Amino acid sequence: MKKIKTVLTAIVMLLSVSSFATDPAKVSPVVKAAFENDFANASAVYWEKTDDFYFATFLLNDEKIDAAYTEDGELLGTARKIATTQMPLSISLAVAEKYKDYKVNDTVTELTYASVTRYYVTVTNDKQSIRLKCLANGDMEVESRTKK
Repeated sequence: MKKIKTVLTAIVMLLSVSSFATDPAKVSPVVKAAFENDFANASAVYWEKTDDFYFATFLLNDEKIDAAYTEDGELLGTARKIATTQMPLSISLAVAEKYKDYKVNDTVTELTYASVTRYYVTVTNDKQSIRLKCLANGDMEVESRTKK
């Protein structure tokens, strides 16, 4: 469970901040080969390394994507920013119904880990901002709340 939270947190952080780059020559050959197999058409690849994971930020079909790999070259997950209009309809409907007095942010973070895709949606009103973790079936839970 701790590994899951670490990876998810790291991927989400990659979408919002950057840190020190890893020299592409220092990326493990196993990880590099796995990445090239998984994302053959990727361009503008930027690598980061933590103690346990490699993170690649790259362009695929003109879209920025982040991917996390283990030292053994196992793809753990991917993340990307998408427009709210690209969310599954079940999520759009569930958010609109439950948070009808809130404004939904224009972008959503789509995160895939262990073959499950989650959507992180932020809704705001005059009093607070709420970050929701949603599943494609419309199930959602509050990830965090921030008072204004």
